[in-house]
Amino acid sequence: MQKGWMRAVTTFITIGIMIMIFCFSMEPAEKSDATSGKIAEKVADTVRPEWRTYSLKQRLKYFAGVQHVVRKCAHFTEFALLGASLSLCLTSWFGRRKWRWPASWAGATLYAALDESHQLLVAGRSGQWTDVLIDSSGALTGILICGFILWMIHRRKRKTI
Repeated sequence: MQKGWMRAVTTFITIGIMIMIFCFSMEPAEKSDATSGKIAEKVADTVRPEWRTYSLKQRLKYFAGVQHVVRKCAHFTEFALLGASLSLCLTSWFGRRKWRWPASWAGATLYAALDESHQLLVAGRSGQWTDVLIDSSGALTGILICGFILWMIHRRKRKTI
């Protein structure tokens, strides 16, 4: 088990990430599209600078595809952060118990399902089970990366003793 300050920090970070996800989900479709659109425009310009010379139909199709990928990557990344922070939080509270990894994944996946359900209540938004799968895989990735880093730290500490 960790010291009290570590518990407080990991709990605060986890709750902060959950609030961030909730706030993004509260945005109406227009605002959410505008936010992802700005990022998608930069990505589109970086990946294929000549896209602005395409016909209108081609530009719209290309941009829609880029924006879709940006949105799904955002889902994956948000939940990778949640999975990692949740696993650190549970580790700080309960130590190196084996159930903390599956509990972190289950908690993040449950939060993803609740998040998608919440989006059904927001103007212009929709809840999609495919997003729950993307979110859940992001959480699992974050948990695995976090677990690997903790394993490396623990391994290094054992070698120096």
